[in-house]
Amino acid sequence: MSEAQSRTKWGRAKVGRGQTPAMKIAIPCGLALGSALGMVAVWAGIAGPNPLIGGAAFVLCLAVPATMLVWALLVDRSSLQGAPNQPEESVESGWYQRAAAGTQTDVIMAAGIGVLVLSLVPSGTSVDPRFVLGGVIGVSFLSFAIRYQLLRLKA
Repeated sequence: MSEAQSRTKWGRAKVGRGQTPAMKIAIPCGLALGSALGMVAVWAGIAGPNPLIGGAAFVLCLAVPATMLVWALLVDRSSLQGAPNQPEESVESGWYQRAAAGTQTDVIMAAGIGVLVLSLVPSGTSVDPRFVLGGVIGVSFLSFAIRYQLLRLKA
């Protein structure tokens, strides 16, 4: 089978030595998982005053996400149309790696400033270290986002 024939819109799942359409497995498993979660909702008493209607609503709401979860766990990425053969060598992957590397130095700097702030606070004053740690995490998120966008705009 050629590469063009083996790649499909929804992909294939490797089962044993062969391949089968991923949705052929994901749909029944997703429906079963959604039904099981609907039964759990009825059993737990959160399906409302009419358990049949509440359970059916849970099944309808959870079957599609459960199906897509099963599909995402099963699909062989190389069988999807348009998927790159080596995604780790994509341009976006390079942007991500360079932004993450630059962010590492910013995180070290922010952590150092956080420790400095905590050490300079007078002994009678109380500073919640969670706020300082939250600031370090916020700086790292912001640093990564800015670096990634700048690298993307350069390209």
